[in-house]
Amino acid sequence: MKNLLHLIGGVLLIGAALLVYGFFIEPEMLKVRKVSFVSEEWRGPPLMIGLVSDFHIGGLHVNDKRVAHVVKKLNSLSPDITLVAGDFVNGHHPYEDWEEDKRARLNKGFAALGKLHAPLGVYAVPGNHDGYYGRQHVEAELTRAGLTVLENRAATIRGQGQYPGFCLIGLADYMTGQKDITVAQHCEPGKNIIAFMHSPDSFLYLPHTTTLALAGHTHGGQIYLPFSERTGPLLALGNEYVYGKVKYHNIPAFVTAGIGTSIIPARFRAPPEIVLVTLKAPS
Repeated sequence: MKNLLHLIGGVLLIGAALLVYGFFIEPEMLKVRKVSFVSEEWRGPPLMIGLVSDFHIGGLHVNDKRVAHVVKKLNSLSPDITLVAGDFVNGHHPYEDWEEDKRARLNKGFAALGKLHAPLGVYAVPGNHDGYYGRQHVEAELTRAGLTVLENRAATIRGQGQYPGFCLIGLADYMTGQKDITVAQHCEPGKNIIAFMHSPDSFLYLPHTTTLALAGHTHGGQIYLPFSERTGPLLALGNEYVYGKVKYHNIPAFVTAGIGTSIIPARFRAPPEIVLVTLKAPS
């Protein structure tokens, strides 16, 4: 009986430690993940892309100070261009339901994003939680902070010297946005296309000529238990697109775990991350 009580006590202690880790330690981490893609289609010197997503500002672990910390770390990596793939806002409530003081704290988080900088620009797309809040309000705050919002829009990134530049397209969120498969028609002929979006489900709307696609939304599963499949929000494309390097119809892509949390303010084996993506031609 004594051994059984010791066993139960040990299990409870381990369980409590895991809960503390999942709710209070891992969500406060910040990992830097570096990934490379070698593309036969890429023309020009290597391009370094800073990718981050899913801040969920206003959640338990993300206030303006946390945003500022992420921004400082991302800037220190000196990416050529920075992409922020949606879900800036936490929760499911519309703008009108937010109390004024909470909205003010949220806007301080938006303002902290204004410190992001990269030579080729800082671009953003809205996510599903931004749609719940009101994408017009999110776009207004991001624009005020100095970010360029690309929702079903294309931007020509000009090169310098022999560097030919490329076309960046931002796709609307699969769940809450307007679907548009014609965005790439605004790209200059012959330019490489880099696409980013909130959910990997928006891969469904990628032009087949896309060189690289980037997304967030899934939080890398957020709670990734041992001996189980990494799962995220219900994805039309399935769990193979929950995290990391993937391919969609031969288009190389990366899905990041993002920064914040949603619904359950915990992470387990899916720590917050900044991703530095290098796209280069074969050597």
